Amino acid sequence: MKERIPRVTSDARARVRSGDDAETADVAEPRDETEEFASARPAEDDGDLEHDAEPGDDEAGDDGGRGSRTGARLSLPLVPVLAVLLVLLLAATGFLWFTREAPSSVQTAYYAQVLEAARSGVVDLTSFDYLTLDDDIAQINKIATGDLRSESVSRLDKSRKDITDQQAVVNTQVVGAGVTEADSSHGTVLLVIQSTQQTKASSQPTVTRYRIQVELEKSGGRWLLSGIKGV
Repeated sequence: MKERIPRVTSDARARVRSGDDAETADVAEPRDETEEFASARPAEDDGDLEHDAEPGDDEAGDDGGRGSRTGARLSLPLVPVLAVLLVLLLAATGFLWFTREAPSSVQTAYYAQVLEAARSGVVDLTSFDYLTLDDDIAQINKIATGDLRSESVSRLDKSRKDITDQQAVVNTQVVGAGVTEADSSHGTVLLVIQSTQQTKASSQPTVTRYRIQVELEKSGGRWLLSGIKGV
């Protein structure tokens, strides 16, 4: 017996075709999108890449140029900056030079000599005793020079009678002293002296303090008093 092949009706064929079309449509849609994307991409890339490449190139060029320009900007201002620094250094040096401490007027080598001569000389010059007046005058001639020596000796000689009659005794001691100038030939010393004066008429001695400035000169290897004044 022959098998009977079922006939495909037009409706069935229509349904099959419609199903095939649907599947074809489902598969074709992604392909179309890919093709559209692929076809649209070069045009988009061409425009965009050409457009984007220019800023990129410019940026790359700017980086290279910026490096050189930065170097120029760093090197060119160095000249005025260094000039300003030089001026500031010169100004600072000048300020330090003009505000530096003046050289000391006291030389260490002569400090002790001048101080000792001033202390002992002032005691001999301002101390006297009516019993030893001649010796006191002779001592003044040894430790003083110039007008100071002549005036001191002349004053004691003129006052000799009064000193003897009153039995006057004057003792001087140095309370404080400081050297303000000292070199190989000259010295200046500030002193505070205390003078004790007593006569036969006074029951208690009189004590007086003075502030004096003494000038000294070096003569014949010895320091001599050349001037004295109250301060």
